[in-house]
Amino acid sequence: MVLSVTSIVISGIVGGSAVVIALSSGSLALLGFGFDAAIDAAGSIVLTWRFRIERHHPHRAERVERIAELAVGVVFVVLAAYLAFNAVTALAARHHPDSSPVGVALLVFSLVVLPPLALAKYRVARLLHSAALRADALLTGLAAVLALIGLMSLGLTEAFGLTWPDSLGALVVSLVLAREGLSALRSKPVT
Repeated sequence: MVLSVTSIVISGIVGGSAVVIALSSGSLALLGFGFDAAIDAAGSIVLTWRFRIERHHPHRAERVERIAELAVGVVFVVLAAYLAFNAVTALAARHHPDSSPVGVALLVFSLVVLPPLALAKYRVARLLHSAALRADALLTGLAAVLALIGLMSLGLTEAFGLTWPDSLGALVVSLVLAREGLSALRSKPVT
């Protein structure tokens, strides 16, 4: 539960800040990262609820686990659709994001903090056999990948004046999110 609370705080602050910065700079990769981080915080809230239910009502643990897994899966699919639509639109319009020093610092901070958090969540998920926590660990890991993609795309855009890296990176991540989300939604039904 400590990992989920840590994730709520870090991802909530970083995600909200990234969304605000991305809206002003026009960076789709940064926007995708920000939404992913904010959704990671929401997913961690769901998991905190799941662990509290399990502690007080162990007989409901499997059902709550499945509901939490479904919630995270739906979040993956919604984020994937949003990113894909915006990536295709930006590619067609040849959108060129602006660089923001605060956005770059936020992405670098995320690259330092999020991978160890994702790894810790994944290890605990394996110990607990929790598919919902595994999905949440993946969401945190994807936020780190999005931070890397955001940094790379901003670097390519600044260095070479390219318009496509930001959108292409967001499109690739949307495909991974869609696959993981659909996988979570197709798993065993709630009983």
